[in-house]
Amino acid sequence: MTVQESMGRVGLPMPVAEMAARRWDVVVVGGGHNGLTTAAYLARAGRSVLVLEAREQLGGAATLQEPFPGYLISPCAYVVGLLHPLVVSELDLKRHGFDVVLLDPSLWCPFEDGTSVASWADPDRAAAEIAAISPSDVDGYLAYEALFERLRRVLRTGPRDTWVGASPDRAELAELFAGDPEALEVLLHRSIADVVEEHVRDERLRALLHGQGVIGTWAGPRDPGTAAVHAMHSMGTLADGRWGYVRGGTGRVSFALADAAIEHGAVLASGVAVASIEPGEGVRLAGGELIRAATVVSNADPKRTTALCTEAPDAWRARVDGWKSSSPVVKINCALSRLPTFPAAPQPDLPHRAMVTITTGIDATQAAFERACAGEPSPSWAEVYFPSFYDPSVAPDGGHVMSVFAQYVPYSPAEGTWETRREEIGDAALAEVARFAPDVVDCIVAREVLGPPDVEARIGLTGGHIFQGDCLPDQMWDRRFAPRTDVPGLYLCGAATHPGGSVIGVNGRNAAMAVLADDPEDRR
Repeated sequence: MTVQESMGRVGLPMPVAEMAARRWDVVVVGGGHNGLTTAAYLARAGRSVLVLEAREQLGGAATLQEPFPGYLISPCAYVVGLLHPLVVSELDLKRHGFDVVLLDPSLWCPFEDGTSVASWADPDRAAAEIAAISPSDVDGYLAYEALFERLRRVLRTGPRDTWVGASPDRAELAELFAGDPEALEVLLHRSIADVVEEHVRDERLRALLHGQGVIGTWAGPRDPGTAAVHAMHSMGTLADGRWGYVRGGTGRVSFALADAAIEHGAVLASGVAVASIEPGEGVRLAGGELIRAATVVSNADPKRTTALCTEAPDAWRARVDGWKSSSPVVKINCALSRLPTFPAAPQPDLPHRAMVTITTGIDATQAAFERACAGEPSPSWAEVYFPSFYDPSVAPDGGHVMSVFAQYVPYSPAEGTWETRREEIGDAALAEVARFAPDVVDCIVAREVLGPPDVEARIGLTGGHIFQGDCLPDQMWDRRFAPRTDVPGLYLCGAATHPGGSVIGVNGRNAAMAVLADDPEDRR
């Protein structure tokens, strides 16, 4: 049975005693998509590789579950656009079941005055859409899109794809943009609010655009550096910066990677918790067994990884302690009896084709962030997704799946706890959606509400942060973690490494290449 067929539940491929009796070239701690990518590349290079996943199911934050009978939910990661084409081609992921359907329009945003606006892939159609809302903003909107496209082209499709291998440092980035200081400022300094407001004047267009700079980020749209968050999420080369749904659910990416890893000879084990990392020796399991390996690659976030280490330099621990990984997100996964109606939509199915932005504007989003900083859950900005519109396989006949990704919420509310307030917070987020889709609650058959502590407990991500840390400039490029750590024999491959968080895969490829460069076959 393939990993696709088992939905990531691989169990024990051999008794633990047998695993412990062998000496492995590499042990990968954590079976998220980047850990599986690392394993596939290392196994392809002839290394003996063992992946140990504490949960019963592979995939980490990019997995697939059935919390309600007949409904397949991607509980954390939900869309794909940044997955590296090298990983797709080199590991032959399409043959292993990976397929994506692109969204068009990418965004749709309704407004309280009954109007709405969509962001289409075709530039002429996009310009016509903006002209219908605010004719004087067409040129500014197109210039805004062109600005982020310049960033993508220089950083991803120029002489060097800067996501592959070591990150360029600040001086190298300045050299790359020597003729484009505007782009460099966006990449390293500016707020998304400033950039949006500079380009368009209509408040509806500003509402549409600003949220892309705060997705998954503990910052408000007026905070410095948030333009870089949108820049990162615009840099995909899988489909020229566009986003889509993975057919069958986002977890199918991880399952395809797992099948590729197995095909190349990696051994994958789930339900096996690592209790400690012992540098130079390997890892010790919760049951006390030592799995021997000179090299350990951790897919866990830096804080979890370092906490597992029996030895680590003080300077390394200090850097990890300062890493910011507080999630602002509450995720609501819903089984629907039917699709909700958005009265502002010019065509009934238009919202279901897009990522729906729920907002009342930049200042409201900033205020929600500031309330969350004070401990008050304020899920007033949201994106809403309907993957079943494109992919009926994830829901029963006639049913649909909806996910709500809402900000901002604190990890620890000032009053009460997530246990006592979870449903109230979920209700508040859905009430924001209901302002534009009045029947949304009536469509919901069942739901699950996941706050940051729930994601932390379920997936093992510190702070519940699905990107393993904010993607603001002070934690990006050469300031994000490299695969090599200060702990001998220990590497990182997760989303906290360059180039950043999302379903990218090249983080795992970069880690594998670092391991192979440090221990080439001709030295073994």
